[in-house]
Amino acid sequence: MSHVDPEVDLENEDDIDADADSDAKQVEDEEEEADDQEQDDYGEPFEARSFGGEFVWAKAKGYTCKILRVRAGEKVLVSTRGRQDMVVMLTGGRAVLEVIDGDETDRVEIMPAAPVRVHPEREHRLVAMTEVEMFTVYSVIDG
Repeated sequence: MSHVDPEVDLENEDDIDADADSDAKQVEDEEEEADDQEQDDYGEPFEARSFGGEFVWAKAKGYTCKILRVRAGEKVLVSTRGRQDMVVMLTGGRAVLEVIDGDETDRVEIMPAAPVRVHPEREHRLVAMTEVEMFTVYSVIDG
């Protein structure tokens, strides 16, 4: 029969507590790192939006191009107000484009690298199935 020295048990217990504290600190550091990474995804040059973030990638007299990042599960109205000849294109992720015409809604999954023209006479809404990055390019209607 083996004999266990009580002092050894206390030392082992302290080691376990120290390891647990170290593990908890590591988990906390990893969570902070993940939070920082998420903020970076929607930080500069992106301007924070309720759905994620956006920034103007290119702008000239004839057109504007924006890059949007949309969180999974978010729905984003694709506004055509004051815009014409609008095209959207996913660069990553999966999304459904809802085209609303009166009481009817058509849903079409859009694929990365497949530009889709947005008709100004209908309402469009993007539903992000996963995190999505997309371009929007449009010309502004001169008013």
